[in-house]
Order: sequence, then structure tokens, then C-alpha cells
Amino acid sequence: MPALDELVVSSVEVLERGLPVTRVLRWPDGWTYLSAVEAPESQPVVVHFHDLLVLDPGLAKLPLRRAQVALRAARADTVGSWTVLGPYNTRIVEQMFDDGTLDRKQDGMLRDLPEDDGPGHRPDPVRWSLRDVVGRNAQHPETFPIPEDTSGVVPGALVKLVFLPDEGIGERMWVLVTEVDGDRMVGVLDNDPAAITGLLAGDRIEFERRHVLDLDARPAG
Repeated sequence: MPALDELVVSSVEVLERGLPVTRVLRWPDGWTYLSAVEAPESQPVVVHFHDLLVLDPGLAKLPLRRAQVALRAARADTVGSWTVLGPYNTRIVEQMFDDGTLDRKQDGMLRDLPEDDGPGHRPDPVRWSLRDVVGRNAQHPETFPIPEDTSGVVPGALVKLVFLPDEGIGERMWVLVTEVDGDRMVGVLDNDPAAITGLLAGDRIEFERRHVLDLDARPAG
């Protein structure tokens, strides 16, 4: 975490309106602490980290590596636990802000956050799995095409996966990749399913290269 006297960036929403910090970014050259509702015209405010700890002492327990992003949901007096994403390069973080990826992720987290000590609002989940498209392509190469090469898939790329409920018709949906470790990947679901209840945009999806039906690679910057 920053030193107590280190200057960090926050916002009027956090410092004057008292909104909880729900987004923390550790850039290569500093820290940023934001709420989830900064207005477009909101101006950044530079403060000592100690001033933020007075408002939210829990921020002292959030160590981040450079180029990581931490998110949590908040509703009234209830806040969720932190989820840490990355590390990413600066261009990908800015892109995730611009295209609403971080908003969708926090929307998904908000659905899981209890309200008034009651249960969350997420529908009862339907069991689902991911189709092994490499295996399907081997059986039907002419009618079931897949990418010839997925080595270019990096954090920030969009990949299409086939979600198969235990009952009903499968759905092809885009996932924004957030982590890549060899053949294993993690991403954020980029749209709400039409029929698979309990699975929502912003949800974390773990998958492998054999599940990638299509890709829309974005430049790593």
C-alpha cells in the first residue's frame, strides 16, 4: 500500500460526498481510488493516503502489484469483498474503463451482494459447461470451423465460447480475457445469456484454449 504521506488520486465523490471506494488502480507511477459513480465532469483530487484511510481504514489491507486493478460492489452501508484483476498494461486498463468492462464486472458483483442482510438477487443457477470446440472440429472440420491459431489471445482480447446448459440449447457468447496462463485462461462474460439463468454479464469465466470458438484479438498496446 502507499505510505501514509504519499500523494494519491481520488475524487470529489469519495472525499466530499462520502461514497465508498470501489475501484483501486495501481499505475506504474501512483495510485487511484475511485467510487463506481464518478460523473464525466468529475475532477481528480490529489490527497495524502492517510486522508483516505480516515474514510475507509480497510484500504490499508489492499496490497496491489503494479498494473493491477481491484474492484468491489457497494450498496447502502454494505460493501463486498475485493476482487483483484491483472496485471495489465496501461492501454488495456484504459480500454476496460472506456468499453464498460469494469462497469459490467461490478454490476455482476452487485447482484451477489446481500441487501439488508437478505439473500442476493441472482437467479437460481442452471448447470452448464463449455463445449470442447477442438474436439468438435476434429469430428466435423468442414461444418464446424475454429481459429487456426489462438496464440495471440492476450488479456484484452475477446473470445467466443459455447456455453451448454444441462438442458436446453447452447449459447455462443463473448468473453473478455483478463488472464492467460498457458492453455488456461480467465475472462469476464461480455453479455447476458438469453436462457442460462444464474449466469450474468460481468461474471468470471475460467476456460481453456480448446473452448475458443472464435476470437477478436485486441492490440496489447
